[in-house]
Amino acid sequence: MMQRRAFLSLLPAGLTVVCAGAYAQNAPELLAEIGRRLENPAVLRGEFEQTKTIKGFKRPLVSKGTFVMARDKGVQWVTAQPFASTVVVTRERLLTLGESGASRQIDTRQEPGLKAVNEMLMALLAGDVKALAERFQAEGALQGAQGWRLALKPRDANLAGFITRIELEGHRHVDSVNLYEASGDASRIRFFNHAASSLSPAEAGRFGP
Repeated sequence: MMQRRAFLSLLPAGLTVVCAGAYAQNAPELLAEIGRRLENPAVLRGEFEQTKTIKGFKRPLVSKGTFVMARDKGVQWVTAQPFASTVVVTRERLLTLGESGASRQIDTRQEPGLKAVNEMLMALLAGDVKALAERFQAEGALQGAQGWRLALKPRDANLAGFITRIELEGHRHVDSVNLYEASGDASRIRFFNHAASSLSPAEAGRFGP
């Protein structure tokens, strides 16, 4: 359980309760329309602010930084506050880099649960609604000409061991992700200043060959 909690503390997420009465649209049609509304550049970068509530602790943990998502490669989270660190997430591994240069790597091929979470995370940020539909029961609603919101419940037993529910809102990109963990912890993250971009040599190097 502690390994799961430590891993999920590195992930972006958020917490917004959505009224069940709003979920009137057929799920496949809803996901298809959300997919049309989302932009999906090869490289997307922006800023994030995460608030994580840990069961048994009164004060939430707040972190801020930047992210870069590269299609078919992974996501990098560069935290600036409260302390500097970099987390590189791919389908095969989770790599953490501390300010001092110390690193820790987990091979997710040996951890089916972590691998499922990694793939979910990449699909969320990329707005890959087809991949999400394969792993989650989905319900949600469209909002205006561009907005949408979505609630996801894991179908996958590996994921369900980590996460009980995810709620998302966005427009052309994912603006917030809300995550309830099986441990009782909860996280909230806001994404902003999204921009299509390209990888720097250092960023490309962190993803590996």
